[in-house]
Amino acid sequence: MKSKIAPVSKAPVKVGKRLLPEGTPTRKAIPAQAPAAAGADASSNLTDRAYAIVRRLILQRELTGGEVLVEGRLAERLQMSRTPLREALLRLEGEGLLVRANARSYAVRRITASHYFQCLQVRERLESQAVCLAMGRVPPAEIRALRENILALDSNQQGSGHWQADDEIHGLFARASGNAMLAETIAHLRVLCRLFEVVDPFNRIEEDRSEHLAILDAYIAGDEKRADEAVLAHLRNLARYTLSRLSNGLVSDYGP
Repeated sequence: MKSKIAPVSKAPVKVGKRLLPEGTPTRKAIPAQAPAAAGADASSNLTDRAYAIVRRLILQRELTGGEVLVEGRLAERLQMSRTPLREALLRLEGEGLLVRANARSYAVRRITASHYFQCLQVRERLESQAVCLAMGRVPPAEIRALRENILALDSNQQGSGHWQADDEIHGLFARASGNAMLAETIAHLRVLCRLFEVVDPFNRIEEDRSEHLAILDAYIAGDEKRADEAVLAHLRNLARYTLSRLSNGLVSDYGP
């Protein structure tokens, strides 16, 4: 004989602003950690934003070599709290763009001429290897688009577009090499070189254009040897140009 089931009470239960019959299952409350996770995402986004802005200010000479960064003033300039800014400055220190000025502040790193030339020598080896390893890995359409961008650059004044094109062409083959450590090392060396280069504008607009196109044309042709030689020629010409400017007092060497 089946046992009788006690009838469910129909007395209403208040849930929020609604009245539900007693016994109606209700949804579980959202875990308390959800707001914290949202807060963590927001903090991470602010840190990324601060990092990108300060990095750009350094590489575009709005913050110069040796300049001490006062955290409070910088936070006010970026219109954000100090916590995400402090995390961004730590990242930039790890990249070598900043150095400790004292226990509580940073300064923009200064690169000497001797350090710059040493970086160029290492880049010769690594970037010539990278372009050879990258052979056949970059879609021709991407190379052609980059080539068009270089041809369209302003011939009269070196600006952010020139730096961007320079970053694109040197970073492209490093990333396509298939060797993450090689690409990471090249990127770091290029940042150090940039810190020295932005001390005084390097007005090699037409020379850079010609040399970059030579690299791209050799790559498009699938000529590994010519691409290797074009990369070496470009970096060595840059070294000779810098040495000439140093000899004529047109570039400052911050070294002792």
